[in-house]
Amino acid sequence: MKGHCYPDLVKVFYTNLRVVNGVIHSRVKGVNITIDDNVWSHIGGRKAEGLDSHVRDSESNRFLTKRAIYINYLRYPGMYRVDKQYLHDGLNKEEKMISYVLTWVLLPGRLNEDKLSTEDVFLLNAIKTRIPTNWVAVLKHHMIAAGDDYARKLPYGVFISKVLEVQGVDVFEEERIVCKRSEEIGIPSLSSIGLKKTVNGWFFFDKETVRVHLLLIKIILKILMMKIQWNLLDN
Repeated sequence: MKGHCYPDLVKVFYTNLRVVNGVIHSRVKGVNITIDDNVWSHIGGRKAEGLDSHVRDSESNRFLTKRAIYINYLRYPGMYRVDKQYLHDGLNKEEKMISYVLTWVLLPGRLNEDKLSTEDVFLLNAIKTRIPTNWVAVLKHHMIAAGDDYARKLPYGVFISKVLEVQGVDVFEEERIVCKRSEEIGIPSLSSIGLKKTVNGWFFFDKETVRVHLLLIKIILKILMMKIQWNLLDN
C-alpha cells in the first residue's frame, strides 16, 4: 500500500476509537469513520475469511500447544531445554524466514522482534500446515493493540490515513510523514537471518549445498521492498 501517514489525525483516530461487534469506529474532524470488512477488502486488499488460527483456544488449535509447535520446528529439539524464550534463532530455515516476515513485516512494533509471541507461534503453524487464516482478524487485532504510540511508524498508519482520506476527512495542511528511500529494509535484512547471496542463489551460511526455497525468497524480497512505503519514521 502506497501513501502518506498523517500522525496527528492517526492520534485522533486512536483517541476516539471504539470497537462494536467487531467493527472499528472512530470520529476525526467531525467525520464518522468506520472500518468494516468492506473497507478491509477495498482499501486493505484482504477479505475477512478463514479461521482464527492465531488464537490459542480456537477450534483449529484445540489439540495444539505453543510449546509443542515451537519444539517441532526447532532444528535441534533438545535446544528447548536451554532456550525457552521462543526466539527465531533455533528454528529450521523455512520456519525462521516465516517468523521473520511475521514479526518484522506483518506484525511489527514489539519490543523484541526476534522473539515469537503466542500468536506468532500459532500463525507459523497455520502457514506451515496450510490452515486458512482470517488475516483481517489478525491485522485488525494487531492494529488496535499497537495503539497510537506505534501506529504512525507502522504500515497501519498508512492504512488508517488512507481510510480517513477515502471517507472524507480534510487532510489539507495536515502534517504528514513521507517515507524516504534510505529507510528501506532490503537485502541486509536477509543476511541478518543467516542468508548470503552467491552466484548460485541464496544460501544459509551453514549449508551452502542446500538451496533455499526460491519461491519463498522471492516473496520475502517483494515484501521487504514494499516496506520502503511502510517503514515510516519521523522526519
